[in-house]
Amino acid sequence: MIGRQFVAALLLNFATFGLVSAYAQTPRERHERIRTAVDGQNLIVAINELQAWRGSQPDVFALNNYDYLLARLAERTGDRATAAVNYQRVAARNSLLSEYAIWHLAQFARMTGNLTLEREQLRQFLATSPGSLLRNAVGQRLAQSLIDSGDFAGAIYELKLRLLSTTGVTARETRALLGQAYLRNNQPEQARETFNGLITDLADESRPDDFALASVRALDVLDSGGEEAAQQGAPQLSETEYLRRARIYHFNRDFARARLHYAAFVRHFPQSATVPDALYQIGRTFYQDGQYENALASLRRVLDKYPDRAPARDAQIFSASCLGRLKQTDEAIASYRRFIERYPDAPDPERPFLNIIDTLRDAGRDHDALDWVERTRTRFKGQLPSRLALFSRARIYLRNSDWPRALIDLEALRNESDLGGARVPGGTSSAEVSYLRALVLEQMGRTEDAVNAYLEISDGRYEYYGGRATERLQALARAGNTREVIVSHLESLRREARVALAGAQPEKVRTASQSALRLTEDKTIADELIGLVRTAYANLPSYNVFSEPKLLPKGRAEILTSGTTAVSSSATLESLANELLFLGIYDEGAPALAASEENSNTGGLVTSTLTPSPKLSRDEAYTIAVLFKRGSLAEHSISYAEPLWKNVPRDYLIELAPRQMVELLYPAPYADILIEHATPRGVDSRFVLSIMRQESRFRPDAKSVSAARGLMQFIPATANKIAAQLGKRDFRLDDLYNPRSAILFGSEYLGNLFKLFPNMPQAVAASYNGGEDNVARWVSRANSFDPDRYVPEIGFAQSKDYVYRIMANFRVYQQLYGEELQSR
Repeated sequence: MIGRQFVAALLLNFATFGLVSAYAQTPRERHERIRTAVDGQNLIVAINELQAWRGSQPDVFALNNYDYLLARLAERTGDRATAAVNYQRVAARNSLLSEYAIWHLAQFARMTGNLTLEREQLRQFLATSPGSLLRNAVGQRLAQSLIDSGDFAGAIYELKLRLLSTTGVTARETRALLGQAYLRNNQPEQARETFNGLITDLADESRPDDFALASVRALDVLDSGGEEAAQQGAPQLSETEYLRRARIYHFNRDFARARLHYAAFVRHFPQSATVPDALYQIGRTFYQDGQYENALASLRRVLDKYPDRAPARDAQIFSASCLGRLKQTDEAIASYRRFIERYPDAPDPERPFLNIIDTLRDAGRDHDALDWVERTRTRFKGQLPSRLALFSRARIYLRNSDWPRALIDLEALRNESDLGGARVPGGTSSAEVSYLRALVLEQMGRTEDAVNAYLEISDGRYEYYGGRATERLQALARAGNTREVIVSHLESLRREARVALAGAQPEKVRTASQSALRLTEDKTIADELIGLVRTAYANLPSYNVFSEPKLLPKGRAEILTSGTTAVSSSATLESLANELLFLGIYDEGAPALAASEENSNTGGLVTSTLTPSPKLSRDEAYTIAVLFKRGSLAEHSISYAEPLWKNVPRDYLIELAPRQMVELLYPAPYADILIEHATPRGVDSRFVLSIMRQESRFRPDAKSVSAARGLMQFIPATANKIAAQLGKRDFRLDDLYNPRSAILFGSEYLGNLFKLFPNMPQAVAASYNGGEDNVARWVSRANSFDPDRYVPEIGFAQSKDYVYRIMANFRVYQQLYGEELQSR
C-alpha cells in the first residue's frame, strides 16, 4: 500500500510539474514547439500541444487561429469530428481564415452525402469571399453538387454565370458540366450544341482532352437513346462523325468504344475510301489491348481485300508481330519476309530484319538469329541497322556467357559514333556498350582492365550506367580476390589528387578524387576525398556554381496576445498568406503568397498562376519555391529548380550542393500518403517518388499524349483493372487527378509488378512504361534475372531510357531520404 501511495504521489508531482511547465511556457515557446512538431510530421504531439493551449489560454488560441491549424492536423490524422468542430469555430467568428474553413466543411458535407449542407456552405463561401483563390474550385463544386442532387436548372444557372468570368481549361470544364446539366434537364439540343462546341474548339485536334472525351460519350448517349445502348453499339452517324468520335476514343485509349465506331463506319459505309484504314485501326486497337488473335483477323481483312492500299503496309508488319506474340514463329518470319519483298522502299526498311532476329531469339533459336544478323549487316552495310544487328549478336553472346565473342562485338561497337540511343527501337549507347565491355572483362578475370573500364564511365545524378559501374567497383572492393587491385587503384588516385592539389591543378584534383570515391566505402577515406573535391570545386568556375539564395522570412512573426483577430472582410492575398504561413500551413499559404506576389507585379490584377513570377527577386522566387515544397506542391518547386540545375555539371557530387537546392530538385511530397499506401504493399516510397518525378513532375493534373492521367500517369485500361482489384466500384478516370487516389493506385500496381519481378526494380520500371508482358519477354530473352543482362534487351527505346531515368532518380532519393522519407 505504501508503495502505491508513493507512486501515486510521484505521478501527481510529475503531472503538477508538467502543468506548471505548460503554464510557464511563453506563447513564443509554445508556438515554436508546435511548429517544430508540425514541420517534423509529429502530428499527434502538435495536436496535444494545441489542445492544451486551448484549455489554458482560449483567447490567445482563437486570436491566432490555432483552431484552424488544429482542424487541419485533425483532418490529416482522420479525426474528422475534431476537425469539423474547429473549422466551425473559425467560420463562426468570421476569422481571416473563415473562407478556408468553410471550404473544408463543404468537403466534409459532401463526404457524408449531405449535399444540401454542402451547397449552403459553398454559397456562403462565394458570398463572403468572391476574390478567393479557391473561387473556381468552389464554383465548379457548387454546380456539380446541384447536378448530383437533381437540381439541373439551378446548375445551368450557376454554370452560365461562371462562363462569363472563366477562360482556358476552367471554361472548358464549366462547359462540360453545362452540357451534362442540359442533358439531365431534358434539353437535348442545348446539350448537343455544348458538346459539339467542346469538340470543335479543341486547341489541338490531334490531342483531344478529357472534355472532348466526355463530350463524345454524352453525344453517343444522346444518339443511342441511353447509356446501355451506347455501350453496346455505336449509333447511326455520318461518315465523318463516326471517324471523329472513333479517333477521340482511340486517343484517350478507350479502345472498345473506338472499335464500335470504326466497325459501325465499315458496316454503314463499305464503299468509303477510308474503310481500309478503319479496319487497320480496329486491328491496332485489338493489338494495343493484347488481343492478338482478334487483331490478326482484322489485319488480314486489310491484306486480303485491300492489298494495294496504303494501310496494307502497316497491317502486314503488325500481323507479323501478332504472330510472333502468339508464338507462331515461322508464320511470323514469313510475314516479315513478305513485307521485305512487297515494300522494299518503306520507311525504316531495317525494322522487319531486326524483328526477325528478335522473334527467333524469343523462340530460343539463336543459331537462326545469328544467320539473320549476318543478312542484316550485309543488307545495311555501313549503316545504323548494321550496328543494331551487331548489338543483337553481342547480346546473344552475353546470354550464352560467350565472353570472348561478346568482347569482340562490343569492342567494334565501342568504335562507332552512332548507336541509335533512345531514338530507335533496339538502340544502344556508348555508356551501355562501355559498361557491358567492362562487365565482360570482369567476367573474363581481367580485373585490372575491368576497373579501368568502369572508371572511364562517367558517374553522376543522371547516369544509370555510371551508377552501375560504381556499384561494380564497390563490389570488387568487397571481394577478397579482387580487393587488392581496388586498393592499389585507390591509393594511386589519392596520391594523384594530393600531387595535383600541391601543384594547383584543381581539375586533376577533382577527377582523381571523384574516381577514388567510387572505389571505397570507408567513411574516413571518403571524407578526406570529399574535402579535396570541395577544394577543387571552389577553384573551378564550372563547378563553383552554387551561391544559395536567401530564405526570406514569410508569414506573420508576432504572436497576438490581445486585441481582435482580423476578419474575413479584410482578407487580402497577402494577409491570408501571412496567417497561413505563420501557422505552418504551406499547402494553402504558398499559393496565397505566390498569387500575392504575382498580383503585386501585375498592378493588382488577380491571376490564376501559382508559379512564382519571373519578375520576382532571386530570393523571393527561391523562398516561394521552398514553401511550395514544404506544402507538397512539388510541381512548382521542381519547375523552379530544374532550370538552375541545367548549368550544373552532371557529375557534380550531390552531397556538396546546398541541401535545400537538392531537395527542390528531388522533393519528397505526399510523405504521409506514400507511407500509408506504398509501404504496406512492399514498395519503397522512394521508388514511387522516382516514378512520380519522371511521369508527371509531380503535377496532379498532368495528362500525357497517350491519355495517361495524374501523378502516376495511369492509362484507362490499367486504372480500371486496379480499381477492380481495390474494390472501387464507383471509380472514375478523373479520380486519378486526386493525389491520394493516384498514389493508392500507383502503389497497388507497383506492388503487383514487384510480385511478378521480385527484387528487380529495373524490370518493374520497364513494366510500368512498356508493359509486364514485354518485360517478361526481354527477361526470358536474356535468360537471367540480372539487370546487367536483361536491361540491354529492352526493345522499346522509350522504355529503356525510362529505366535509366527511374533508376537514376531512385539512387538519388535513396541517398537523400530514409525509407520513411526522413532526410538523411
